[in-house]
Amino acid sequence: NGDIAREAYSRDVFGYVPSTVSDAHQRLLARVDAAVASSPARQRANKRKQLNEAVRLVNQALVRSQSRVDIERDVTAVLAGTARYSEACTVTCQHDRPVVRALGSQRDRVSITVPEPLCRAESEDRLVVADIDPATFANDTDALETDCARVLAVPLVYDGTSYGVLGVYADRVDIFDTEEQDTFREVGHNIALAIDASQTKDALQQRTTELERQKERLRELAQIISHELRNPLQAAMGRVELLAAEHAAEEFDAIQRSHTRMSFLIDDLMEIARQGGRQYIVEPVTLSDVMANAWTTVDTDGSTIEIDCTETILADSGRLCQLAENFFRFATEQGNTEKITITDTVDGFALEHDGTPLETGNEKPFELYYASSDEGVGLHLAVIREIAHGHGWETALSNDSTGRVRLDVTNVERPAAKTT
Repeated sequence: NGDIAREAYSRDVFGYVPSTVSDAHQRLLARVDAAVASSPARQRANKRKQLNEAVRLVNQALVRSQSRVDIERDVTAVLAGTARYSEACTVTCQHDRPVVRALGSQRDRVSITVPEPLCRAESEDRLVVADIDPATFANDTDALETDCARVLAVPLVYDGTSYGVLGVYADRVDIFDTEEQDTFREVGHNIALAIDASQTKDALQQRTTELERQKERLRELAQIISHELRNPLQAAMGRVELLAAEHAAEEFDAIQRSHTRMSFLIDDLMEIARQGGRQYIVEPVTLSDVMANAWTTVDTDGSTIEIDCTETILADSGRLCQLAENFFRFATEQGNTEKITITDTVDGFALEHDGTPLETGNEKPFELYYASSDEGVGLHLAVIREIAHGHGWETALSNDSTGRVRLDVTNVERPAAKTT
């Protein structure tokens, strides 16, 4: 064998061969000499070939696997099926005992009789190589380490998160040198990365599914609300039309306008439920006309309005009217507002009222459930911001030096500035 040949060569046994040997003998000696010299290189080349094949199979498994279970099952199966390794498994350690998650040989029952290398690899986050003493599992027919002489334990860690340990087993001890350990260190990183990606994907899919369920529940709720509101609204509108035909009164016109706005808001609610948001149809609108129209739909509670604006802006008139209505309610529902003013600004418009000042300087008042002594303040301002942002506008709430509350709406386009 090779060891004997190398020993003979090192002792210069061939130097005693007479020089008168035949050419055939010389050629034979040359072949022996070349075989002895090339044996380590052949072994290294064979090891590299086997390692490359194992890595290639693992990478293929990572590409085709869709979940953590698939990844661990396929990786351990391909490693255990190679000529270089006799078994492979993935484990997680609980109370210093490894729990098998996947097994390459897919045996029905196994017990790990040499747990220390696997647990140490996970707790110390480093590769561990250990020889296996056959005496430790001599009486255990279910031992995972049966017919194995050495194990390489590879921690599966990505971005600080541990996904257990990969155990690779071989039936000889002349294996798992530094080069092979470096290769499996990279393999372990790739496995952990694939597991992390699959779990992130699963979490996103679960979140998407939950959001779809929530949207469906919202659509159903909107349909119920629309049905329950529309029927009495239609009945009220019919009665007002009959009364208006018999009695001429401005109050009937105001009631009809309110009914029309209610019908619009119900349709708006259904649109949000169906499409997940409001749809905006932007066109040139006269700011003063929209503000005046919005004022007629609100119970002003004795407050007055001054519309000091002349600009035409690009907006969805219905949404802009809804924004104004919410500001008017926000101002008048505090109970001490006497005057509301609307003015043009350089890049938009401003709405002011002389009621109780609010906390300003941050986004808190615009939150839906903003707590204040005035019910509905947070709701009105949340609606205002949502409509403004739907147009691409910005909003800012402030108190001026006289104590007036001012809402600035900026980044508003005017028709002359619209690009074609």
